[in-house]
Amino acid sequence: MNSQYFDFSALPAPDIIEPLDYERIYQARKERFKSIAPQYADALELESDPLTVCLQVESYRELLLRQRINEAAYANLLATAQGGDLDQLGVFYGLGRAEGEEDGNYRLRIRQKTLASSTAGSKDHYRNAALTAAPNAIRDVEVDSPASGRVRVSILFQDAHSADALLQQVREYILSDQVKVLTDQVEVNHAEEVPIDVKADIYLQHNVPNWVFTQLEGKLRAAWQDAMALGVAMTPSWLSAQLHVEGVKHVEIHTPDSLIDIASNQYAQLGQIQLCLIT
Repeated sequence: MNSQYFDFSALPAPDIIEPLDYERIYQARKERFKSIAPQYADALELESDPLTVCLQVESYRELLLRQRINEAAYANLLATAQGGDLDQLGVFYGLGRAEGEEDGNYRLRIRQKTLASSTAGSKDHYRNAALTAAPNAIRDVEVDSPASGRVRVSILFQDAHSADALLQQVREYILSDQVKVLTDQVEVNHAEEVPIDVKADIYLQHNVPNWVFTQLEGKLRAAWQDAMALGVAMTPSWLSAQLHVEGVKHVEIHTPDSLIDIASNQYAQLGQIQLCLIT
């Protein structure tokens, strides 16, 4: 499932998490000890003195304790909980983990569930229903209303080979009485693919081996598979950035020659790629 729904990594660091600094803890302990027993001040300036060693050991133990407290705080936050801790949060919000589901996907579904619980018939309501019907199989979902009273759910699956069977599974669930709002006319379809051919000239730096050029198409396709989502436009600047790897001097994009807008129920897919090495 694409992370466009919410970027947890963009959240600021939580205030409850304490920045850890061993030296600060050690110096605070040492100053406190000297204020209580000033007669040991000189001894504490010696690294080999048993008192110094003892304070260092205890300061390190306190550092570990504070780190454990930080970890406990992280375990209770949706953005950072992992494994069994995330399972506990999911149960709290009424959503179990699907078999084999990874933390990132599960985390996004938990948040989606809380959004969808606010109102029936909203975009989040139908999006959450689709994700619930096939939690591990969906890459992206978009819900829009082409006309009054009409709801269109467009789905992009992870695996194209099983997409038809999965679409039927999702459609049956969304159209069931427990999901579909009585007055809505709901259609559930595959997202529309928009193939985009790419043609570009590649100029290499002097004495760069030919394999730098030959691996460009594979890298470009792999990068788009990571970035692909519903409604994401294809731009010459993005293509140029992906092709401008180390050893490439210049990239000249011929096709597409301008930004290609993609509707919310569509996704761009790379078609034929023609890269020409210019010497």
